[in-house]
Amino acid sequence: MRGTLSRQQRAGCASRGPLNADVRWLVTNALVGALVICGASALLEGLAAGRGVKQRFAELQLPRYSPPLAVWIGIGVLYYVIYFAISYRLLSAGVGFSLRGGAFALLLVLMGINIFWNVLFFRRKDLHASYFGFWPYLLVALALLLALRTADTLAAWIFLPYVLYLGYAIWWGRRLWQLNRSVPRAA
Repeated sequence: MRGTLSRQQRAGCASRGPLNADVRWLVTNALVGALVICGASALLEGLAAGRGVKQRFAELQLPRYSPPLAVWIGIGVLYYVIYFAISYRLLSAGVGFSLRGGAFALLLVLMGINIFWNVLFFRRKDLHASYFGFWPYLLVALALLLALRTADTLAAWIFLPYVLYLGYAIWWGRRLWQLNRSVPRAA
């Protein structure tokens, strides 16, 4: 008869039911987890930067090849798209005490350093410290890229463009510091 399942087919569906439910639970939790992590980081970055972001850029002599503020905002959006994708991939596979867990910890450290960088650049207006803040950030980013290369190759490919962008960001930060050495910083 069409539309009816044999006893073997029903047994197979029943055995896959809990697995499918576990997969749905894991995927849903990974999506929610990645959203919460990225949302909390964005909120903390905004609080760290404060309200004077536009004014901060206006008071600085910007290096040649500096993008306008709208492009910096776009870079920030791409940063969170990349970090969301990596968080989701790591969380959906289960992080635990593994290389994936280590990669996830490095990702959270990077987000924390990024928040701290906003304090240095926007609140303290310390271009010297914000430039030197790029170096530990780069080291952690490279460690994350290496961990992802082993733990999740696709996540490593997703992260690679951001690591390449950091070369420009470091050049930009150094040049910005050099051009604005005489600009007074916040107390």
